[in-house]
Amino acid sequence: MKEKFYYIKDVSKLIDIPSHILRYWEKELNIKIMRDKKGNRIYTEKDVEFFKEIKSLIYKEGFKIKGVKKKLKEKKLERKKEYVKLLNKILKKLREIKKCLQ
Repeated sequence: MKEKFYYIKDVSKLIDIPSHILRYWEKELNIKIMRDKKGNRIYTEKDVEFFKEIKSLIYKEGFKIKGVKKKLKEKKLERKKEYVKLLNKILKKLREIKKCLQ
């Protein structure tokens, strides 16, 4: 399946946030967005979902940018912990398989 890409005006309409706010969030939250050959921002579906999450944190949950940074950092740490747990389970299974093969 081919990935869909959006320009800033499309993302702005999709999530109902002015483009200058999206650019501000990118800058303040250090979000790296791809660019085309002309330097225009190109957003992926994942980027759009991420901006929806930021919008929710700010407009629904009442976070300021500093709070959003902290919340996103916490979520990233939680995901890392989940990955470590999953990798440990895989390692345990691999050790069991190795033991059976010996």
